[in-house]
Amino acid sequence: MSVFICVFCGAEVDVDLERNLIQCAKCGSRVVMKPKPPALKKRVKAI
Repeated sequence: MSVFICVFCGAEVDVDLERNLIQCAKCGSRVVMKPKPPALKKRVKAI
């Protein structure tokens, strides 16, 4: 089971890829996205 985020309500959606079940339990939407890890910011010294 993979965890995705619902695009419309922001709830976590458990996706069963074996049975091809993709649907948000909260709002019923089938549009989900994979959560991205936080981006690391590169700090540059001021001149």
